[in-house]
Amino acid sequence: MAGILPLTDEEDARVTLFIEEFSNRFLKEPIRRYECVYRSHAFAHSRSVVILHTAAQAFALKIDTESPDTDRLRNEYELLVELYRFFEGNETSRVVRPVYLSPGGAFLVTEYIKRPTAVDLIYNSNDDDQVAQVYRRAGSWLNDLHSRFPPTRYPFRPKWMTDSLKELIAAVPNEIANQSRAMVKVMLDEGTRLKGTEDLRVFSHGDFHGQNLIVGQGKTIGLDFTEARDKLAVYDIVDFLKSDIFRSGGASDVDRCGVLKRNKDMFFRLYRHPVNVEILDYCIRGRLLKDWLALWRVDHDCSEFERDRRQRLGDRLRITFQHP
Repeated sequence: MAGILPLTDEEDARVTLFIEEFSNRFLKEPIRRYECVYRSHAFAHSRSVVILHTAAQAFALKIDTESPDTDRLRNEYELLVELYRFFEGNETSRVVRPVYLSPGGAFLVTEYIKRPTAVDLIYNSNDDDQVAQVYRRAGSWLNDLHSRFPPTRYPFRPKWMTDSLKELIAAVPNEIANQSRAMVKVMLDEGTRLKGTEDLRVFSHGDFHGQNLIVGQGKTIGLDFTEARDKLAVYDIVDFLKSDIFRSGGASDVDRCGVLKRNKDMFFRLYRHPVNVEILDYCIRGRLLKDWLALWRVDHDCSEFERDRRQRLGDRLRITFQHP
């Protein structure tokens, strides 16, 4: 679960003003305490999430001080309202309930659900069966989201993948470049072969990693839709499945795409949209390789967590690229 982060005096003053506005316009009971549980790495000074507690309930206050100019939170709030209605009556899937949008656009409020995210369980659970069920539930939830509108067909364009791999291999130590050169060549060759192949394009979450999916009691709950848009369905699937590197498994347990066969199979138990498996496998391997190389960049200082992730990615890639 998320830890508590310190607020600067400026941030605390801003949060106090937002709480006052929210309380005056919506609440009938006082906020008794609040704590910051998230601060964007890339936008540390403008984007954060603060949990608000009353005596009876809790709310998530999502802040983006640049949103009044970009409409980022306003667009997300309006989409949340639409999606909350879309999922009404669904017995297993829903999104967090939108509660309040500031007229100024700098913050929005949703319900806060004190349950583990998919990542909490994938990273930390000792029960492989429990984790397999997380993948099954994630596949079910994404299947429902991807059903919002009829799908279309769209040609696969791997240039974003191949260009970034070329840039990354030039930015890592020579030893790592030598280790990864054959892997990158496989990706470039296969990208050329798959270019232009049509695949399923759907309304997508856009940032479907496991921290944006709450494993509730009876329902799986999605959140954070600021990147939602139409794109190939495989990209949402890749975003979720790549967290599988934090699960242990031998070479015989690993699928050709780089994730454990069991977890991939469980995801597709209830995800039914007919995506192109070759494109999916290509994109998963490419993302794992990109993530690994990015953590080896000579201008990047790894945290302890990132060093562990880098080791796990390297171990999994060495298995993955042995597959034909």
